[in-house]
Amino acid sequence: MTEVPEKIEIKEIPKPVLKSGEVLVKVEYSGICGSDLHAYKNSKGYEFVEFPRILGHEISGIVVETFNGEYKDLKNERVVAEAIYFCGECENCCNGRTNICVDVEVMGLHFNGGMAEYVKCKAELLQRIPAEVPSILAALAEPMSVAIHAVETMSHVKKGDNVWVQGTGIIGFLVGLVCKNIGANVVISGLSQDKENRLIHASLFGMVPYVENESPPSVEKVDVLFECSGSPKGAESGVKRVKKGGDLVFVALYEKDINIPLNLAVRNEIRLLTTYSCKSNEYDQALKIINRYQKELLGLITIYPLYKVESAFKEALTQKNLKPLLKISG
Repeated sequence: MTEVPEKIEIKEIPKPVLKSGEVLVKVEYSGICGSDLHAYKNSKGYEFVEFPRILGHEISGIVVETFNGEYKDLKNERVVAEAIYFCGECENCCNGRTNICVDVEVMGLHFNGGMAEYVKCKAELLQRIPAEVPSILAALAEPMSVAIHAVETMSHVKKGDNVWVQGTGIIGFLVGLVCKNIGANVVISGLSQDKENRLIHASLFGMVPYVENESPPSVEKVDVLFECSGSPKGAESGVKRVKKGGDLVFVALYEKDINIPLNLAVRNEIRLLTTYSCKSNEYDQALKIINRYQKELLGLITIYPLYKVESAFKEALTQKNLKPLLKISG
């Protein structure tokens, strides 16, 4: 539990009490996401997070309890929990854009999340885990769904396209993987400190690694660029790397204001797109891609037992590990 910004500790609290429509999930794995780190630091744009708060929205686990016999078919099922809670009634929800519901709430930010032994979840927002997908990898379903939303729902990537991904966090890698799965050619770029740790994974996914400020890759102008770095400089350089008529997709969130050379974008008819989170119908595809690339994805994960949660957060802030996961049970 994060008691106050930059202070996280393990506490014993009562088991969550269910109400109609909810089930209790015994958490097996919970991922540490960039938004967890922003909330932990009380970064700009995360001032809405109230403390104390149990963080965590990337979870896999087992349904152990239902409310008054509701959703009995879910009992003992392995599941992943969706992060986005939506009203289902506003204009955006009615148009299928539940990720930008006018009253959207995010598990672990607006209410207590999955970095705990038990978490209560809306039953209708659970996805069953296929038998062939281990729970450790199923915990990647939410970030993989974010990548699918960015690539397949919001942008125009197609087979044979040249794609550039800026940013070597887990979202950057998963965006690149979804593009490779489509059949695109992918360059992924990071900073010099990424050369010996994060970027070494690029070739395992068939991506071309590039260190900023070194000799440019053979493809300098691309069809689609995904800005996943969260760096103001990355947002500015992205426009210059997209060919005329191409797409620049902003996936990251920024702690500082950014300056985009809009005149260049306008004269080149570059489409500036934004993408946020994911929707329910993208989880199924996410689990299929996870199953297909199990071996490669396992290499991105660093496991921490729950009692080392403080160390896990501090090491995550150094940006050396690609995907830290807390092992809660199982």
